[in-house]
Amino acid sequence: MLDDTSYEAYLRMSSEAYEQRCRRCGACCGAFESDPCSRLKKSDDGHYLCSDYENRAGMQKTISGRVFMCVPVRKILFESWSGSWNCAYKKHN
Repeated sequence: MLDDTSYEAYLRMSSEAYEQRCRRCGACCGAFESDPCSRLKKSDDGHYLCSDYENRAGMQKTISGRVFMCVPVRKILFESWSGSWNCAYKKHN
C-alpha cells in the first residue's frame, strides 16, 4: 500500500510523463484556427507555448476577445478540434 508521500510522488511522476508527450503543436489552443488563445505564443523553434501555463485552466480569451473555458487536454481527448490529428496525447490514447 502506498503512503501519502509515495502516492504524491507517483502522481507527480505520472503528470510529468504525461506532459512530456506534448509536441507543443498548439492545436488544442487554436494554433490552426483563425482565433487562437491570446496566451498562445510561438517560439523561435516553431513550437507553441502558453505564456501562463500554470494558470491556464479556467476562463480565457482568444485574440479577438471571445471568452472560452480552457481545460486540461485529458478532458477533451475524445473530441476533435482543428489540428487534433497531430496531437501526441490523442495518438497515445
